[in-house]
Parts: sequence; C-alpha cells; structure tokens
Amino acid sequence: MKHLFLFLVLVSSIPAFAVRYQATSATLSDNATKNGDYVEMKDGDMIFNSVNVSQAGTYDISIHYKQNYDETKTQNLVINGTSAGTVTFPKTTTWQDISVAASLKSGNNTVAITKNWGWVDIQYIDVTLHENISFNLDKNLVNPNANEAAKKMFAFMQENFQKKIISGVMTDKVVDNSNNAVTLNSQEEVAFIRSSSNKTPALVGFDFMHGTGKSSDQIWYKSYTKATISLAKELYQRNGIPAFCWHWRNPLKKDEEFSTSKTDFDLTKACTNASCTAWSTNSNEYKAIVADIDIVAGYLKELQTAGVPVLWRPVHEASGGWFWWGAKGAAPYKLLYNLLFERLTTTHNLNNLIWVWNSEGADANWYPGANYVDIIGRDFYYEPEQKNHASLIGEFEKLKNLFGTKKMIALSENGSVPYPENLKGDGAGWSYFMPWYGKYTNSSTHNVASDWSKIMNDNYVITLEDMPDWDNYNQTPILENRIPVTHFSIQTQSDKTLRIEISSPALVEIFDIKGNKATSLNISGSQTVKLSLPSGVYFAKVRGMQNVMFVLK
Repeated sequence: MKHLFLFLVLVSSIPAFAVRYQATSATLSDNATKNGDYVEMKDGDMIFNSVNVSQAGTYDISIHYKQNYDETKTQNLVINGTSAGTVTFPKTTTWQDISVAASLKSGNNTVAITKNWGWVDIQYIDVTLHENISFNLDKNLVNPNANEAAKKMFAFMQENFQKKIISGVMTDKVVDNSNNAVTLNSQEEVAFIRSSSNKTPALVGFDFMHGTGKSSDQIWYKSYTKATISLAKELYQRNGIPAFCWHWRNPLKKDEEFSTSKTDFDLTKACTNASCTAWSTNSNEYKAIVADIDIVAGYLKELQTAGVPVLWRPVHEASGGWFWWGAKGAAPYKLLYNLLFERLTTTHNLNNLIWVWNSEGADANWYPGANYVDIIGRDFYYEPEQKNHASLIGEFEKLKNLFGTKKMIALSENGSVPYPENLKGDGAGWSYFMPWYGKYTNSSTHNVASDWSKIMNDNYVITLEDMPDWDNYNQTPILENRIPVTHFSIQTQSDKTLRIEISSPALVEIFDIKGNKATSLNISGSQTVKLSLPSGVYFAKVRGMQNVMFVLK
C-alpha cells in the first residue's frame, strides 16, 4: 500500500507535457496546400501519421488554427481511421487554439482532420494526456415547484449518471391504419429493438410536431398527438421515461413547415426590435407563438394530471440555424426559450417537466442559463453517415468544458449507438442515448439487430426491464454540509468493507483512479459500509476536505 501511494504521488506530480506535430509535416490530400509554416485546408484533408503515446487513454488534441471564412467552420476528427466526432472552429483572424478530447491507443496513432464544412488554416497540433474533471451536479430541478414524480425521475437519472447509461429510442409511427394509438411493444422502433435483444428501451422519444400548425385540427394530426400522449402514459406506467421534443410548425399557419429553408416565419417580428430585447405583445407573430405554447401546455397538462413526468426538449438544435426558432441568432432564441419556460411553469403551473437544452457543441452564447436547464443534450450524427459505435468522448468533454460540471450530459439524438465497452473504457458517461427513428434505429449504416443485442444486454445499459417501480422508488436523500466537516477518514477492512468516520453528516463521493464517479454515500458519524465495486484504487471526496485514497481488494 505504501509503495502504491508513493507511485501515485510521483505519477500525479509529473507535468503533462504537450507533444507538437507540425501541419506542414502532415500528409495532405485534395486541395489542402502548404503556405509557409501552416496549411490551408480549403476543401482538403490532412493526416498526422505518427502521433505516438506511451499509454492508451484519453488525450487532448489542441489545434492551432485561424479561419476568416465564416462565423464557424466544422471539420471531422478521425482517429486511426475511425471518426471520433467533430471540431468547430470559430471565426478568428489571429492564431488561436481549440481543443478536443480523443481516445488514443498505446504506440503509434493516426490523427486526421478531414473536410466537413471546410476552409480552416492549421499550423500544428499539440497532444497532451487529458485531465478528467469530476462532476458536481446540481441536485435540484430548476423549477422550484417541480412535483414528486419529476423529482423521483431526476434523482434516478442522477443516481445512475456516469455509472450506467439509460437506453432510449425515438418514435415515428404511433398510430395504426385506423388512426388508433399503437401499443408500446408494437411501435415499430421499440418492436425492432425488442425482437433483436429481448429488451425494451427505458426511454422513448415522442414529438408534438402535429399538435400545432396549419393542419393540426385534422383527424389524423389530432390522432397522432393523442397517440403520443397515450404511449407516454403507458411507458410511464411500465416505469419508463417519456421524452418529448417539438418540431414547431409555422405559428402563423401559413405553411406546415418548421425548417428555415421552407418557412419564412420571422421570430424577430414578434419583438420590438431586430435585436429582440423585448416582445411586441400586440404583434401577430407574438400572439401566434403564445397561442401555440398554450396548446402544447394543454397536452403537457394532461400528462401532469395523469401523474406522468416528462423529459422536455423544446426548440432544439437552435444554433444550427436550420429551424425558424434559431434562424435569427442567439438573442431572439433565448428570449423565446425564456418565454416558453416562464409560460409553462408559471402561467400553466406545469411542474412535471425536466428541462433538456440542446447544444450543437460550440454554442455557449446560446445557453439560456443554469436556472432554466436541468440536462444538457447533444444531438450528434456522423457526417458523412457511417456505422460507428465509438464513445464520442470528444463531444462529451466538449460539453463539459463549455457548460461546466453542474448538469448531466445526454446523447439526446444520435445515429449509431456507442458500444458500452467504449463508453466505459473512455469514461464517456452520457446519461442516456436516443437514436432517431427509421434508418437510424435499423439500417446497416447505423444500428443492426446484432448491435442492439450487444448493447441492450450489457450490464452497463439500463433497459425498461431494469427500471424501478416509480410508486415505490425512494430518492436517496442528499445530505448538505450544513455543519462544516472537520474530520474525515477511511479505513479499509476485508471483503470490500470500509470504516468511514466523519465529524458531521455529509455526502461522500467515490471516484475510481480515472476520475470516474463510482458511487455516492450519505454518511453520518462512524459507519461501516460494504461497496459493490470492482477491485482497484479509489478516492473519496467530501466537500471542503482533502481527498482520501483507498484500495478495494
């Protein structure tokens, strides 16, 4: 034990030196061109062929770049021939650094930056061992009046965050040929996953896209919305997690569209000025927006009356600009998001919502703020489309760096589902995954039956069959450090048993040697605790005290 402790101290004291690789030494293709000591990527690609590291693990790849071509440019990061996510380069006329985390193998690696939305100038990359930062989650929902059902669901998600991942899937066809709601087991995406794995997704996504808009009063549209509510109720009764988004059609009902390329609805016309610092409450646009929010509030109220909490992800993917709610920039969007939040929670007293906000990975200025967001989601699809079950650790760490460690991070939409061993190996602790419907759930370019069998039958993945009975689920009480802790110690005993002594009640968080959270314990006084964790080195953390290391044998 003494030698192990000395080794860990020595290792932790070694500085993380960066190894630099010049862009002009990379292999260039297509239109990429050297220009003095840097490379103009243009429409081309570059490959660093000999990125050598002494140990496998997660590394920060810092890219020294400039780009004066557009507000942002996005390129693909490809590690050892496999896509590892994207890198977004904000506009800059001077050389800047942008960093992304990636998993590298021991020895030689290839690191490629390839065309996605090209035209970036790159001088070099630096490679450094990644330092994991632990989460310190906000324990309360942002709505102070959240009901007990929402609190239970949120507590369950936090209890499992970074220890397991919740399985999910998005739905499309929710009515049969007679416009009646299908059952959960017969819904197309759910049925395919069940037939492939004998397991059911714990989280299922629905859409209010037909609840408002030009044709929303027609029979099929009304049947569709009614069916989503019926399925959400059934899912929750079976102890699952309903998730709703809203592809919000033109509020003025001039067309049936929500994408920027197909509707001319202008959010700024609902404001007093083009900067959208305040609403023009007498404008037709504002009145139409409020009318639609009130309609959706009615659907959510029906779920609240039935005791059903909802993961609520409205006005998603805004910073991409492809939906009308994001087409006019961050300021109008945030004003709209805040209107949604206040009208649903205050005007309509909806207390069954867990608010999920969608990041596109480089949009901190679009964030409504910590007081309006419970979970941060990332919608990620490989471009070009490909079957790739990597952990997306780069995207995970990107969100942590952008928005901090107070909120859970989820893969709120995706194509290929990350394999559990990749998630565990890289420490990419997404709260849940939710592949989109159709080809994203069932196709050779995303997920096939054997993938679902592998994923859903892994102990790391929470399926509907693993979910607690909501009626009998007790939230683990979180003890706040009302009295400062002055003494904290741990003694290891046999059979993975610890003797923990603490001067005042507190939350003790346990992390493995990689910095991944393993479990949390509410401790008061002197207690003996047996842990169901793999053998290894762990650290115990209590707010205000020095971390304590111990070994489970």
